Amino acid sequence: MTECYAYISRALPDLDPVALSKIIVHSRGFNDTHGVTGLLLYDGMTFCQYIEGPAQALADARQRIEASRHHCAIQVLLDGTPRQPGAFSSWSLGYLVLDEPAHALHTFVMPADHAQLIGAFNVLAAQADVM
Repeated sequence: MTECYAYISRALPDLDPVALSKIIVHSRGFNDTHGVTGLLLYDGMTFCQYIEGPAQALADARQRIEASRHHCAIQVLLDGTPRQPGAFSSWSLGYLVLDEPAHALHTFVMPADHAQLIGAFNVLAAQADVM
């Protein structure tokens, strides 16, 4: 069964760009191996991420995300079964740097509407620099 998880969090001020690059590379490897797909947005202060995949792999990814010492104030936006799986199925972890803060995602609270949240991610992704 495919599950999804989305959150928004605040990056710690001392986040090193090299450390962030290592996290992305490691996460892409894990996701590729375990069938997890998704998107990570970062505006220099805030992370917004949506991932989906098999239940156990997603639980493992979620545990690693929530234990990370690189961010705090995690607000869960979605946690459960996606209405329509495959929102970002072509990316093991798409990483996008936003030109402007991701205010559009701050308006969502748990439980967020899956379609609206995916739509907000897509709008932000379309305006972002791909990295």
